[in-house]
Amino acid sequence: MTLYDVLKKHQENPKDKRLFGLVLQGGGMRAAYSAGAIVPLIEYSFASTFEHVIGSSAGAINGAYFLGGDIETYHTYTDDLTNKNFVNLLRQDKKVNIDYLVDLVLKHKRPVNIPNLLNSRSQLHVILTDAITGKKTIISDHHKFAQIYEEFRATAALPIFYDKKVTVEGRDYIDGGVADLIPIDIAVKLGCTDIVVVMTQRIENYHFDRRHDRLIKRIIKQLARKQPQAIQAILPTNEKLLQANLRFLRRPHRKVRLYILEPSNNSTLVQIYETDKPDVERLARLGITDMDEFYTRT
Repeated sequence: MTLYDVLKKHQENPKDKRLFGLVLQGGGMRAAYSAGAIVPLIEYSFASTFEHVIGSSAGAINGAYFLGGDIETYHTYTDDLTNKNFVNLLRQDKKVNIDYLVDLVLKHKRPVNIPNLLNSRSQLHVILTDAITGKKTIISDHHKFAQIYEEFRATAALPIFYDKKVTVEGRDYIDGGVADLIPIDIAVKLGCTDIVVVMTQRIENYHFDRRHDRLIKRIIKQLARKQPQAIQAILPTNEKLLQANLRFLRRPHRKVRLYILEPSNNSTLVQIYETDKPDVERLARLGITDMDEFYTRT
């Protein structure tokens, strides 16, 4: 049975008690891949087939676009973000300008379809990182999406590159990927029995070299010296949780059925701050073709 068959069967059977989850990994401009991958899901009318859609950082934004039914989400990356308004590493502050992303792109140039979000049977879960404790916060009740743009700003607030805290409901947050890079654990806790995971890096690309990690952490600690100790301790991401989630992806529980989509071509991967439009477009189109092929895989 193909993934298409599985989703179609769940969609057409209101008595089906299984819970379907969609987990979208972020990763800055690498999320152009998942923005492409959701296009076939929307085209086959599966935007409301999942009970839960979960993402941190750009994955959460792509999740909102997905539930909004926007098949042109990837143009946000290829057309709106491949410029120095968004990424300029020579800028004194906001080297990756999340305010530009939220206030101009998400609100005006390519707005999220809020009415569709409100009417969706699916629940969107946005992952944030507490800016003081480094602990994970999951926002699932969006108060009719009145604050959702601030949730987007917070979940994408990259330390070092954006380096600002974002206040949501009286608490300060930073990039959700710091606390949970691949939030498959949230899908499991929500009781999802069938989970589609869209990775923006291949699982095999994750290596944990202690000597290299110590060097990276030393550099990050210098760059992130304004951050609280709890944040410095887990930057660039909570490694303990990442390793646990990667183990689960490799060996899931018997009660959980996983469908993992990874980029089929490592050479198309980009940096989180990539601004080369052809490279980002190739990555987005790879996401579309990979998901199309993934549908037919048994």
